Amino acid sequence: MLKSVYSRIFYFCTVILIFFCALTGLVITLCATYRYKSEAEKEFRDTAQVLLVRVRDAYMQANELPHEQLQQELQDYTRTYNIDCYLFHGISDCVVRSDYNYVDIPLPKAARAIAVDEEYCEIGSDFGNFEGASACFVKRFQLEDDNGYYLMLMIPTENINEFSFHLIFALIVTVLLIALIVAPLFYLNTASLLKPIINITHTAEAYANGDFSERLETGGGDSELDYLAETMNRMADFIDRNEQSRKNFVSNVSHELKTPMTTIGGFVDGILDGTIPPEQEKQYLRTVSSEVQRMSRLVHSMLNISKFEEGSLEPNFVQMDITHLLIKTLLLFEKKVDAKHLSVEGLEDCPRTKVECDEDLMQQVFYNLTENAIKFVNDGGTLSVRVLTDDDMAHIHLRNTGEGLTDDEITHVFERFYKTDASRGKDTTGVGLGLSIVSRIVRLHDGTVTVKSVPKEYTEFVVSIPLTHKSSAEQGDAPRKSKKKE
Repeated sequence: MLKSVYSRIFYFCTVILIFFCALTGLVITLCATYRYKSEAEKEFRDTAQVLLVRVRDAYMQANELPHEQLQQELQDYTRTYNIDCYLFHGISDCVVRSDYNYVDIPLPKAARAIAVDEEYCEIGSDFGNFEGASACFVKRFQLEDDNGYYLMLMIPTENINEFSFHLIFALIVTVLLIALIVAPLFYLNTASLLKPIINITHTAEAYANGDFSERLETGGGDSELDYLAETMNRMADFIDRNEQSRKNFVSNVSHELKTPMTTIGGFVDGILDGTIPPEQEKQYLRTVSSEVQRMSRLVHSMLNISKFEEGSLEPNFVQMDITHLLIKTLLLFEKKVDAKHLSVEGLEDCPRTKVECDEDLMQQVFYNLTENAIKFVNDGGTLSVRVLTDDDMAHIHLRNTGEGLTDDEITHVFERFYKTDASRGKDTTGVGLGLSIVSRIVRLHDGTVTVKSVPKEYTEFVVSIPLTHKSSAEQGDAPRKSKKKE
């Protein structure tokens, strides 16, 4: 893969470099050739002007056109400047020529037709005495007689071709030199750029093999690779925590299921084989029932977690008194409150508060929070509740005295399977799903749940949910119906 990435970058940059060099060279060549041809045309015009002045002077001095004198002068001009000169009288009579070739050189019809109105100039024609292509210039002029004259100049274009050749050759050499200089720089720069990708690949392979201890070094910059490295590190931390949570979960669930099943099996076997006296069977059956209920709560919590993750659990919003629901839930724990000699404060000061929510789901929130608070409250401690409202939110506070939570525990308390006491010294009835379910239910209500704690003093959970949920009409969706919880 890395070779493929490297080769793609190399080939892409090479093609781009060659394309732009070729394009630049083509533009330069065209512009230079055009400029060179423009200079050649200017030279033609200047030469024609000089020769025409000489022809008119000779005509004025001799009162006629001195052919032999003009031919001698034109021959000297040809030897000096390598320009063939021809003087035509009328349509096609060549009266003076500067070359030594006695082959007839006619005046091209196209040149004669154009020269009647303007100067004719063509570069690259194959007309004339030169071996290669030549440039032809024709200018019409008038002497005192009625017949017009044509001056035709011809020059080989080998200079222009040679100029273009040298220009292209210089372009090729320049491109090769640039390639020789740029290639090592490109290699070193690309190798430096790909080094983080190689590290990321090796780290990803370690993750694929189940080793999440590898971490990527970041340059501390804002580049995409630094951001990718930071993201992978966060992903590894998350997966590592989840893996540890999974291991803890398997251990906890195994323990939680093994204990009641052993208890249930022992008591049932005792009843069946008569080990337990008939008068004590009812007592032991109550214990069996309690253990069955605990196993049922565990399975129920697992099913709810699964529904949250699938997105198949949707609340059924109805308007209700959230304070009444909170008090009704607290009454379910009356025996546990009495058993730990707890005092409950704030109930008499909670105002009636109407909120749109799912009654069953919100009762589960209060149930889990209350169960958690009673589980970790100190014996003879205090449970405090408050219900506050602002413009559009209801805030339900539930506080318990006790050991409290550390900062590290607070950051993980809503994670699945997380238990603040890994040894189960304090929590012997749960597997760390209650608060995770609370967090998910509150998010379904577009609310938040937060926790604050002072070690050795108290822990307080605050549930904040909107007083009025967005209506189906406002959202443009069909009314949502809750699915039955198993």
